[in-house]
Amino acid sequence: MEYISELMEFLDNSLTSYHTVQNVQGVLLREGFTELSEREIWKLETGGRYFVVRNDSSIMAFCIPACGVEGIKGYHIYAAHSDSPAFKIKESPEIQKDDAYVSVNTEKYGGMILSTWFDRPLVIAGRVCVENDGKLKTYPIQLKENTCLIPSLAIHMNREANNGTVFSAQNDMMPLLGMTGNANQSSKGMIKAMLVEALNNLTGGNYHVEDILSYDLFVENGEKAVLAGADNEFIMTPRYDDLACVFAGLKGIMHAKPDNYIDVLAVFDNEEVGSLTRQGADSTFMRDTLENIADGLESSANTFRTWIADSFMLSADNAHACHPNQGGKADLTNRPYLNKGVVLKYHGGQKYATDAYSAAYVRRLCSHNDIPLQTYANHSDIPGGSTLGNLAMAQVSMAAADIGLPQLSMHSACETAGTKDIEYLIQLAKAFYKD
Repeated sequence: MEYISELMEFLDNSLTSYHTVQNVQGVLLREGFTELSEREIWKLETGGRYFVVRNDSSIMAFCIPACGVEGIKGYHIYAAHSDSPAFKIKESPEIQKDDAYVSVNTEKYGGMILSTWFDRPLVIAGRVCVENDGKLKTYPIQLKENTCLIPSLAIHMNREANNGTVFSAQNDMMPLLGMTGNANQSSKGMIKAMLVEALNNLTGGNYHVEDILSYDLFVENGEKAVLAGADNEFIMTPRYDDLACVFAGLKGIMHAKPDNYIDVLAVFDNEEVGSLTRQGADSTFMRDTLENIADGLESSANTFRTWIADSFMLSADNAHACHPNQGGKADLTNRPYLNKGVVLKYHGGQKYATDAYSAAYVRRLCSHNDIPLQTYANHSDIPGGSTLGNLAMAQVSMAAADIGLPQLSMHSACETAGTKDIEYLIQLAKAFYKD
């Protein structure tokens, strides 16, 4: 388990998509990548390593082969997403109840298993926007650990709690932030006051409440990743979907030394809510970046189109492992298990991008590198979810396959996976970038 402790640290430190991208960015800078801006014309060199960030929460990193522009054949793209289900904090969020409690007004972000969020230490994190020297500036931010919690209702007051209780996101899932000082004390502005304190601690500045222009804040599970099982064969953690795939792709691009293909790591935000944002997989971010790379290498539009025709994308998003207590929910013959290898995902309705050609490519790559590979398809009577592969292909079309890590409890506040599988996916990412 060479990488598991490093993965756990990455998961612990990546509370939101903004923190994830900040962490990826930090690794890339240490590895000698150069940051670019979409507001500038790129001048790129063969053999160069670069990255670009959009809206603080999506990032594209790429390595250009040293073979010269005339020797480049296309792009090898590994894509994953930076966001996970959580509770998004609304504007004017504080709600005072019974002259005693202060709760936080939130809404669901993504498809969540609501019952798993009760009685856990939760943290508020995201980004905050202020004005610096006449310009807008954003900072990834985290409030104190264990900022809030969602208390469950005692079994004595709800005898049907174990019989399929339906929860209201607005009424049952409101996080408890604290207590009012007295009946006459207003709770309004508590979160902004906490933001100011956290921001000043982060920057060493002297900001005040009126300096907070806006924010994107989420209530996240603040628990740390842990190993579990008789032989530590499991990892239990928030945000395994899809930060484990981000971590594997990052490991791959760090070691990339391409011969004829431009290696790209694409990490998109907002997959959990449909990708329909300017930093999502259904935006122009990937196409803009690929075109900017071609332009920065002074390649023609005709050459760019030939590069796209010879390109390949691995869309890395996790897959449902066969459940130990609910095996009947899995497909009859495509049943992935924890610690048994990377999963190749199929979907008859084309919500996954895998087809015969792209599957053959992945199978060959895994076979040549001794990487165990499993297959996943939905139970025919149970509709599954979607991912970013087919959405990205609507913007720029190339051969693509959907892969992922097998896991249990997908979209729970705390997910479960196998400790061996992350190494298999890192091996695949490295082999893909080397191929």
